[in-house]
Amino acid sequence: MTFQESGLRFHFPSDWLVRKFDSHHFYRGLSGFGFKGVDFIALPPDGPLLLIEIKNYFNRDPRVNAPVPPEQLPAPDILADKLQKKSADTLEAIDAIQRYYRRLWTYRFFLSWSFRLRRSRSEWVFWTLAFQRAHSERQAQFVCWLESDDGQTDWRETLSSQLKALTFDPPFEPLIVSIANNPFYPEVKVELLP
Repeated sequence: MTFQESGLRFHFPSDWLVRKFDSHHFYRGLSGFGFKGVDFIALPPDGPLLLIEIKNYFNRDPRVNAPVPPEQLPAPDILADKLQKKSADTLEAIDAIQRYYRRLWTYRFFLSWSFRLRRSRSEWVFWTLAFQRAHSERQAQFVCWLESDDGQTDWRETLSSQLKALTFDPPFEPLIVSIANNPFYPEVKVELLP
């Protein structure tokens, strides 16, 4: 599966279940109520539910051969708070989606068949697994995919420490990753768009 977001191309392996949440119909319905969502929700075959937010602060203007000046970057404490809210809102959205599905008799009746028939690509299976990993198994991980210029090291480190100082539920330390520091490689490949 291949997705584009914020000037990056993401290649997820075929055995991962991935939804581009900020363009999903469930998110569009919830965003009118002030919900903020992450860019991707991913379920690797093994491991936690991944809530992935993409931030690309590379200077993409070919006329300027310099990093984005620090004064044009968002304040690290404000950005960290926004990222935490996106994580919390996404988990709350997963709860709301599960409550919606549980009211459907077709979901209650056919869900076990979807699992038995290995219909892992179905919406029912995806959202059920997302809910289970986030709440029953308490396996969720917030991933901030942060691309920035070399001249933004201090800003990046400040953002990282601000983000790690916040409380997440379920409790986890957020991952801050990039193309150069990709813990999911070789499964997940990411490249800058030309």
